This record gives sequence, structure tokens and C-alpha cells, in this order.
Amino acid sequence: MTNSNSSPAYLNKLLEIIAIFVGSWTGVIFHTIWFIFWFILRLDINLLTMIVSLEAIFICIFLLMASNREEAQRKIDLGKEKEQDREQMTLDIKLDQKADRQLTEIKRVQQELHAEIKEVLTCLKCTPKKKG
Repeated sequence: MTNSNSSPAYLNKLLEIIAIFVGSWTGVIFHTIWFIFWFILRLDINLLTMIVSLEAIFICIFLLMASNREEAQRKIDLGKEKEQDREQMTLDIKLDQKADRQLTEIKRVQQELHAEIKEVLTCLKCTPKKKG
């Protein structure tokens, strides 16, 4: 199996055009008109059979090549998506770690404030009230 990157760009474009034409209503109409004219003109049916058989062989080859090219592109795209997912996951982990550090710091500050408030309250309870 050859790599689609080894084919010249114009051949890949031609392959794409053939695949689009063969798989369209335009292709169906073209072949229908061709066969009708062939029968109207009473041309050799054996020649038509040979031409259509050769056409079918080449169309199969072209469609398989187009399918292989699409599969190769799909694999490339999938590889890029996996790499992007890996990068996103790494970023998410870093953000989670930063958030954990920040939460730990907030908890430490909260505990310090709690201890200071407790100390202030204890001092307020110990201080005698002045009657005024």
C-alpha cells in the first residue's frame, strides 16, 4: 500500500474528482445517456461490454485509492487529536495541582485566622469589664 503523500498533488486531485463524479447523479446520468446512444447507434455490444468492464476495474481501483487516502488522513487527524488531548490533559493536571496548592494555602490561612480569633476571644473573656 502506497502512502498518499508519495503521489503528486494533481493525481490526488484527479482521484478525488473521479470519486466524486462516479458517486454522483451526474455519473449515473452520463452513463445512462452513453448506453442509450450506444444502443440507438447499434454499436458492437461486445465492445461496450469490454469498455464497461475495464471502466469498472479502474473505478474500483480509484475508489480503493480514495478510500486508502481518506483512511491515511483519518489516522493523521486521529494522531493530532490524541496529541491535543494529551496536551489538554497535562494542562488540566497542572491546573488541578495549582488549585490544590491554592486551596491548601487558603486552608492554612483560615486555620491561622481561626487561631487568632480564638486568641482574641479568649483575651476578651479574660479582660475584666469596666463599669462606666
